[in-house]
Amino acid sequence: MKKSIAIIPMSLLAAALSIPSVRAYADDNPPGNHRQREELRRDQQQLEQLRQRRNREIREGDKREAREYNEKIRDQQREISRDRKSIYGDRDGWRRDRGHHDYNHE
Repeated sequence: MKKSIAIIPMSLLAAALSIPSVRAYADDNPPGNHRQREELRRDQQQLEQLRQRRNREIREGDKREAREYNEKIRDQQREISRDRKSIYGDRDGWRRDRGHHDYNHE
């Protein structure tokens, strides 16, 4: 019985400590302006709609339409990448290089 009583205060303590740390990550002044972030959200929504339409065409067996949607999806992904780069900088390049190790470099 004492173990179960001890678990409750520990879980409450853990929750109380985690709440302020979550707020520490929230940024009152996010990068980019409101218009840029809103445009990025719209582009991401359009991308999701294109993917859903493509998947519907695949289910219906219309491969030609699905290929056209694939092209539109690639274009939309490029647009999102450009938007992210203009808002957040070149963080994607950093992520790309993170896993790369040059073992021949001394």
